[in-house]
Amino acid sequence: MKPIIFCNIAYMKYYKGIIDGVDEPVNGGAYVQETNDAHEAYNFDFFRGEGDETNFCIGFVMLAQSLKNKTSQLHIEKINGCQLSKNEESVDGVTVVWCAKSDKIDGMRVVGWYKDATVYRYPQFVDFINGYVQEFNFIDKKENCVLLPENERFSSKWIVPRSGHNGYDFGFGRSNLWYAQGTESNAELKSYIENLSEQIENYNGENWIDKEVK
Repeated sequence: MKPIIFCNIAYMKYYKGIIDGVDEPVNGGAYVQETNDAHEAYNFDFFRGEGDETNFCIGFVMLAQSLKNKTSQLHIEKINGCQLSKNEESVDGVTVVWCAKSDKIDGMRVVGWYKDATVYRYPQFVDFINGYVQEFNFIDKKENCVLLPENERFSSKWIVPRSGHNGYDFGFGRSNLWYAQGTESNAELKSYIENLSEQIENYNGENWIDKEVK
């Protein structure tokens, strides 16, 4: 099974920056509520690599704060399907499933994905010309990235489970990361991951990554 990880982020329509009255983040935790800001606001914007003709998307998810002043880390060795040691700094070829909860519908949904991402253990940073610094743990070529149209996200086929809710014994807990571990011993979880992975692989509908923001 291809490595897969799930990330819980604030809900937005376009993820191309915060636009007052058009696309503002919701359900993103205390920081988003207090500041009306979210680094994940740019998760489906894209940029061209320096000296390269390739467009990339870079993705942010809020990691849990580490104790004893240690740098927060994403435990890539825990990602379902990865065979890594704790000394590895990154891993390639991971499907990153972006999940969020809209105010328009109950429950969390898949909003999009990076299909062949590099995932970094520790936060990376990009400095843009306007002085903005973007933190990220995920990067993928634009051609591998899909942002689902809003109405498509609300389909039941894109439901994301929360452990202990609606009969699920797997899914997101308190963390913004779900590593989807346990498919060897949980047939229902294995079926969910396999079905979702197939939907992602075979998706041929509209992609909002190029949609005009309005």
